[in-house]
Amino acid sequence: GRGLWILDDVSPLEQLDGATLAGRVRLFAPRPAYRFRPRQGIASAPNSAVPAENAPYGAALTYYLSTALADTATQPDSGPAPAPPAARRTRPAKLVILGAQGDTVRVLEGERKPGLNRVWWDLRYAAPTVPRLRTPPPGKSFVRVGTDGTRPLVTWDLDLSLRGPLVLPGIYTVRLTVGDTTLTQSLTVLKDPGTAGTDADVQAQGRLALAIRAEQDTVARMINRLEWVRKQLQDLAGQLRGDSAVAGDSGAKRLAARADSLDRRAVAVEGALFDVHLTGAREDAFRNPMQLYGRLAALQSDVAENGVDFAPTAQQTAVNELFKQRIAGAATRFAELMDKTLPAFAEELRKATLKDLILLGR
Repeated sequence: GRGLWILDDVSPLEQLDGATLAGRVRLFAPRPAYRFRPRQGIASAPNSAVPAENAPYGAALTYYLSTALADTATQPDSGPAPAPPAARRTRPAKLVILGAQGDTVRVLEGERKPGLNRVWWDLRYAAPTVPRLRTPPPGKSFVRVGTDGTRPLVTWDLDLSLRGPLVLPGIYTVRLTVGDTTLTQSLTVLKDPGTAGTDADVQAQGRLALAIRAEQDTVARMINRLEWVRKQLQDLAGQLRGDSAVAGDSGAKRLAARADSLDRRAVAVEGALFDVHLTGAREDAFRNPMQLYGRLAALQSDVAENGVDFAPTAQQTAVNELFKQRIAGAATRFAELMDKTLPAFAEELRKATLKDLILLGR
């Protein structure tokens, strides 16, 4: 019979030659990638089964590996049996996207199969830092953490964006590293030809989107550090009260009460960063005001996700300035707790003379 093949990108096949097949590794020159803005037709329903499946969004990064550089764990089914785990290479292929100034835009990993390998870059910067909660909400001990000791920070039905912003149109460098071999190619990212936004609009939007992502990182890092502190304070208080050898000691009672007090203070600092009463249940997302973490994500959604390619509005810029002021205030309270109050408590613990109490660094 006959078959018809429609390929989304044949440029690697056009570049494939005998020298490539005889070599160890080659990074093919990628074709230009368009920074398209998705559009929904007015006569079609979202997620309809009628349209065909498109190729992944972004730039196709294709490279060739010889058998010598391929991972023995990714041999094709018709090849030799996979090597035992001890013999497998542990490092995947690494692709780094660099900006015009040599700055790292994104780091990706790819397979090490013999022959052609492909990684899709979605034309986005890395996502902002993800907060990981390690304690239940105040007064809700029934909320459990997962097997990794964390639970997600979930805010339901709010227009959030936790993806990295789209990169700006321009020329980028793709750097492939496999073992001790490093190769580079240029990649051109083009503006959506159908957009109504000007080049200046896109640049202004990109600057604000990156600024918001940096603010998201700042807030998430403070949350993560506070959660580690709160987990340790709660564990310490529980041990001081639960260990029969020290439970009756007046010093143990005082230290446990002090740990409880510091935990409450940490909750107060966290309360400006996210809604500490969130349980992960949908209905709990609307009981209390959204705080900085959710508000920044909502603003990012408006600026970078739903704003097409237009410049930020004056209101969006003003709101971000307000958030920056609130972040600065929260950072001051955070530093007071982490740099002064907690070290003072650590000194109290070092001086404590409690039976069976082991303190690291004592």
